[in-house]
Amino acid sequence: MDTSAPFAFEPRPLDKQLEQYLHSLDDASCQRLGLPPAGKLAVTIRRTAGPIEVESAGEQARLLIDEDSAQRVIAYTKSCNWANGVVLVPTLARLVLAGAFDGLRLNESRELRECATRRKADPRPNLGLLWGAFNLLALAGWVTLDGGDEDARYRLTAAGASAVEYVAASPALFKRLADATAMLQHLHALFHRRRVNPLESDEYAGLVRLCRAGWPLPQPSNALGRQVRERMCTAMDGLLLGPTWIALDLPLYEEAGNRRAKAAPSILERFGERASGEWVELPRGWPQADADTLETAWSLMEHAGMVELDRTGLRVRLTQAGRVYRPIAAPYAGLPSSYLRSYAVLDELLFGDPDPLGIDDDGHIDRIMNVHASSGAGSGPASREITGKIIRRIFDETPLEDQPAGIADMGCGDATALKRIAEYVVRSTLRGRHLDDFPLLVVGADYNESARARATDTLAELAGTDGLAVRVLGADISDPDGYDAAVAASGLTVRDASGFERPARLRDLLHTNMFLLHNRRLTVRSRKEADAILGRSLRDVDPARLRAVIGAHFGTTLDIAHGTAPLTLTQLKAAFRVAHSDAQGLVPGYVAAADLIEMIRRWTPYVRHGFLAVEGHSPWAEHLTQPPGEPEHGGYMRTELLPAVFNWGMHFVSRQFMMPFNEYMLAMCLAGLSPRAGVYGRIHPEGFPGLDLLSDYRFFSIADYVPHAALDGSGGSLNP
Repeated sequence: MDTSAPFAFEPRPLDKQLEQYLHSLDDASCQRLGLPPAGKLAVTIRRTAGPIEVESAGEQARLLIDEDSAQRVIAYTKSCNWANGVVLVPTLARLVLAGAFDGLRLNESRELRECATRRKADPRPNLGLLWGAFNLLALAGWVTLDGGDEDARYRLTAAGASAVEYVAASPALFKRLADATAMLQHLHALFHRRRVNPLESDEYAGLVRLCRAGWPLPQPSNALGRQVRERMCTAMDGLLLGPTWIALDLPLYEEAGNRRAKAAPSILERFGERASGEWVELPRGWPQADADTLETAWSLMEHAGMVELDRTGLRVRLTQAGRVYRPIAAPYAGLPSSYLRSYAVLDELLFGDPDPLGIDDDGHIDRIMNVHASSGAGSGPASREITGKIIRRIFDETPLEDQPAGIADMGCGDATALKRIAEYVVRSTLRGRHLDDFPLLVVGADYNESARARATDTLAELAGTDGLAVRVLGADISDPDGYDAAVAASGLTVRDASGFERPARLRDLLHTNMFLLHNRRLTVRSRKEADAILGRSLRDVDPARLRAVIGAHFGTTLDIAHGTAPLTLTQLKAAFRVAHSDAQGLVPGYVAAADLIEMIRRWTPYVRHGFLAVEGHSPWAEHLTQPPGEPEHGGYMRTELLPAVFNWGMHFVSRQFMMPFNEYMLAMCLAGLSPRAGVYGRIHPEGFPGLDLLSDYRFFSIADYVPHAALDGSGGSLNP
């Protein structure tokens, strides 16, 4: 892949870039466009805004897309690869420097446990984290990981062997990059003079100079080496660009008790005060910022094509690319960058104390950065899809007497997403026009006291709206019974069919949760208990539904969709391939699945009106695997088209149980829930046939789940 210029603004015409993008997906693009395998694809760029359309004729199709949407598609790809670099470079460096691949020949495997015992006599508490680190390299196409338990083995791919050679040839450089995570986590504070550390500022400047010079890696001797070197350089660029993007984009906040207030605008907000393309003087444009460190940042952003410095070096402005990339690159980068404090101690996590920062106390993450980035990359876009495709159906197209009494958002955080949904109901639905007769309950629930305090402030604006009753409650998603009791004691009431008022209960509400199921506390840890839960689920589930889910999401990897033989417990356990980490060490995928099934079952009595879940996913690494070789100029590998690497990189270091979409849908089916209608959630603009819409590659999903018994004869939706 050519990394010499930003994708959307390189010399090649934009339509040719998009054609190369679509052809890089092998037959997946044809599948999304309804073409036979190896169909012919072409792209036409429209100069005016409009919906993305596909014109098909036999084995040919033409994608009609406006220029802005096309630029954003390419920007998502580049931004995703920068964000991937934030976690990929330190992980590869730490494993290579720890000797994980010493003496390991191509196609030769090594036990995970053997790697761990080289550094620690009893590595059991670290094995889940170590499995996660190797899975991250597998998602990048550099490792093949066999097995999802303590007996797992790993092998280098041909591309991985080349990547390891680059690290082994420049160990001092890669140790410096891995160590730089300790500095990069403080970049925002350095920019805003909330941290003054000349050594850190000098190290940042030194690394930026190396980046601008093109990184001193050995020159490759073959096509595969060229391909890997380009990917390595992109990842190394991203390790610097990712934290720089979010440090420039994040406002300065101050906390007092459980409250958080904006103390100063972000660096990039200064450009928002001016007409597009106008200059800002240096350093006068940012008098409160550290001029030297900010100058380094501008030089890096100039190298990436995101800003332009005038000839004197005394003025700066965003380029066209910078204006397109900012709302994409900054939040994408902010997600993995918020975990830099964990990556600063990655060697300790993998081979020493598995929890040196205190995950239970939120010490492993920059929560302010994470919330800011999530609103741009996840919860914000998700809220728009939720309102337009699910909330509208429930509160505008459903008869008033059949609608839920209100909305309850579990894990509400600062309640920004809940507020958006409630405002949409009030302003844009049938329910909002009849609040006098059908008042709306709005409940924000969170386990964290600080989050509840911020949620109270956010929802205060709604509290005075006629026909709305607002509450913020303490609750845990793993304990719906306790949550039900809290709602009953909250003073909220509903009117039953006979006209009498009674205390509101969970079953009266539509339940929403965003990116929360994977962040639950694990309660099922015993493999014996997991066997019992999965065995019971197999006995209880509707066989037809089970076969339909397997047929839709597992293809031939679990081939019983059209057969009559029941799925065995052994087959079912093997379907959950992705392992996780907990305080006790490695958690096999089927144990985490059993825990999710058991938790969802506890919720089943309360989801009469729906369980609207937004979940993040990371695919099986094998789905991203492609034969090694050099893509055609400007081409992409599947792993480069998705946020899979950084998404997994955030979650494996922090005891989160993020499942691939196919595993997640299987678990929900076994728990007795199915989507009421479609499964939504996309990275790219509406109408673009992105890879992430296929079951094997989903980044996140949005669906309104209900018990199987509540579905009509259509059987609910199984496909995206």
